[in-house]
Amino acid sequence: MDAMDVDLLEHAESAPVRLPREARKALMSVAHGRVDIRATADPDRVVLVTGSWVGAISVPGLTLRIRPSAPMENLFTMFSAGIPGEGWGSDQIGWSSDADLVDGVAAFVLRSIDEATRRGLLHGYVSVEEDLNLIRGRLLVEQLATRPWAIAQPPCRYDDFTANIPENKLLRCAVRQVLTWPTLPPVVRRDGLRLLARFDGVDDTDARAHRDKIPVTRLNEHYGPSMDLARMALDGVAIRHMEGDQSAHTFLVDMDDLFRRWVTTEISQRLWPEIVVDEQPEHSLDVHDQLQFTPDMLLRRGSRAVLVGDVVYHLGSTPSGPSTDYFPLLTYASALGLGAGMLVYAQADEPPAPEMVVRSIGTRLISVPLRLSVPPARLAGSLDTLAELVRAVAAGALAPAR
Repeated sequence: MDAMDVDLLEHAESAPVRLPREARKALMSVAHGRVDIRATADPDRVVLVTGSWVGAISVPGLTLRIRPSAPMENLFTMFSAGIPGEGWGSDQIGWSSDADLVDGVAAFVLRSIDEATRRGLLHGYVSVEEDLNLIRGRLLVEQLATRPWAIAQPPCRYDDFTANIPENKLLRCAVRQVLTWPTLPPVVRRDGLRLLARFDGVDDTDARAHRDKIPVTRLNEHYGPSMDLARMALDGVAIRHMEGDQSAHTFLVDMDDLFRRWVTTEISQRLWPEIVVDEQPEHSLDVHDQLQFTPDMLLRRGSRAVLVGDVVYHLGSTPSGPSTDYFPLLTYASALGLGAGMLVYAQADEPPAPEMVVRSIGTRLISVPLRLSVPPARLAGSLDTLAELVRAVAAGALAPAR
């Protein structure tokens, strides 16, 4: 049976698709939590339901492509949040407006890593333990005492100035993961293989080894944007394999996470230094610190909180009406003693009212749409307007409007 191609938008569902049991099992393995598979009256057919993950999934018997509703150039604008310089515009990267999402993401990640390492790999001191023919650094007397017959090659510990450091391991791992996608265009694959050769001498690592964020310092700050994208290639962009002869691949981007990080970064840049934006800070809901909550962003002047906000890519709806995303926001504002909370969203099943005032306590819940379907220049203007609104609301959010 020939492989089936299915193209869907995000937050959509397909017509009934005839999917063999093996393909269904493989799809459930790699896309669990990202694509829902719903049964139909026909046991051989299923309905595929997409959410906020966009990209492509390839399993034996099926290739599923999930397209974002945002234009390609705006999607890559979100990828480039925090990357300095004008060279990251879509015209510079070399994709067209109708380019395949996987091709564009792969090219973007590789280009970022290439730019960061073009002048040479970052080096640093790494502690090494090995048996040597001569003493270097510190002689490990304790180890030698347990195996005195190894005196000809004593165990030593020393600091080596090397490129085999966590930063380069992360970037190498991301390049290798991008190259596993089976249908990359030849030009992207060629660039990836050329870039991989630059990391000769750097150990291969498993993607799970890079879950902890590497601190950005003065020494590695030029790696910062590429490390963010590399981590996206390992987390937000997920590429996984199944064991055995049959393989499955996913190359997916979580638009919920991408939109949240992008909005937070853009607002932070526009409000600094008057207002500082903390991304996902942890606070206690109760006086005994038993219940914790984490808003998407907390705005403060100095140490004083002035506004709390949530950033939601897609506002769903409930059978009884609009989204319930207001309730966490109300909780955050009340616990922090603030008179207002702000909800920023890109799309909604049922657009909420611009502002609601909570009965009895007077807390204002403000909703602001940030449309991604507009040209990039207009999108930048929308962010400027949003920043000014945030500044104005923060100025009056310290006490409920009773």
